[in-house]
Amino acid sequence: MIAIVFRSKGNLGKQIAWYVVAFVIINCIVNSINCVWVAVAGLFVPDWLYNIGTTVLQGGISMVVFFFVNKIIFPEGEQNKQAA
Repeated sequence: MIAIVFRSKGNLGKQIAWYVVAFVIINCIVNSINCVWVAVAGLFVPDWLYNIGTTVLQGGISMVVFFFVNKIIFPEGEQNKQAA
């Protein structure tokens, strides 16, 4: 069903594995940064700003990591091959 929805021609198992690897990488990076950030934020930053900063950090790192994962899973050359 997923392969049909996203029109994926690739190996679904490999694609899922890449997303799991990306999820682990994102969580490791964000939690590592957050360990330092929470100590600083506790002293100098209000709670509401800390929460916004954490959300932006998580979203930004996720965006960067998933950009590269999607480039691996859905290479641009594949689109040109299918169109021809």
